[in-house]
Amino acid sequence: MTPTPAKQRKIDAFWRNTLRLAAKRPLDAVCEPIKAPLPYHSFKVSYRGWRGDTINALLGVPINPPRNPMPAIVTAPGYGGWEQGAMLDDCQRGYLILQVFPRDQGLSGTTVYGQPRQGPAPMMAGVESPNDFYYRGAYVDVLRGVDYLASRPDADASRLGAMGTSQGGMLALAAGSLDARIKAVCAHVPAFCDLRNNHGYEGANRGDARRLDTYDFFDPAVLASRCRAATLVSSGGKDETCPPATIHAVYARLPGVKAIAHYPDLTHTSCGDFHAMGWDWMDRHLRG
Repeated sequence: MTPTPAKQRKIDAFWRNTLRLAAKRPLDAVCEPIKAPLPYHSFKVSYRGWRGDTINALLGVPINPPRNPMPAIVTAPGYGGWEQGAMLDDCQRGYLILQVFPRDQGLSGTTVYGQPRQGPAPMMAGVESPNDFYYRGAYVDVLRGVDYLASRPDADASRLGAMGTSQGGMLALAAGSLDARIKAVCAHVPAFCDLRNNHGYEGANRGDARRLDTYDFFDPAVLASRCRAATLVSSGGKDETCPPATIHAVYARLPGVKAIAHYPDLTHTSCGDFHAMGWDWMDRHLRG
């Protein structure tokens, strides 16, 4: 979906106002070490997200970090709320890795790892209005994680990236579109793309006019025109959850450096080839 110029101005103003309001609140970040026999340092991080809610995250730091500030990656989970697109042990590649759990998900929610959600997922809450939609808070929660990384003396704020799979891919694309500090994005089979034409989600494109209007404010296919990060995305030819046409709609609107990997036989699952490709992409654009 390509919004009219008037609608695009409305969307841009919405996000300017949202990010301005978010920036007024101090992060109040707390970083606590996790004692575990691991080949890297791990920490639990908490900070203030949208409207001051407490957001929890996990941080991975190399045991022997370089003397100069490192590139850093923010990642967020898939729709189950726990499964992250970048693992903490990936910090051993020479990165800081921050796994953010947006509101009501993972460490910031009430579900137990490995157990399915009970009842309807909270992600469709408030869908009748952009101001109240769940993803307004979730997007800001991830961007506040970027704020946290940028505040760390061991992080190079000029070399920040975002990675994710499925919902996490959508959140990575949103971070790259809404925060100019994100210089590289890697999104594997990203979710919730081109929602007006997406048949992968029950009811996603069959709502009333208000619901469709709300989607436009958050759809990666709409926000993509704002993205200046080098962006790598993937799609699966047999993916019925995130149909490839919806992901290609995002790719078509990305204005900067970009690449797409299409796997004809891939369903909505992980892909070792793309995992390796994603880290090559990050190394190329964040480490030179």
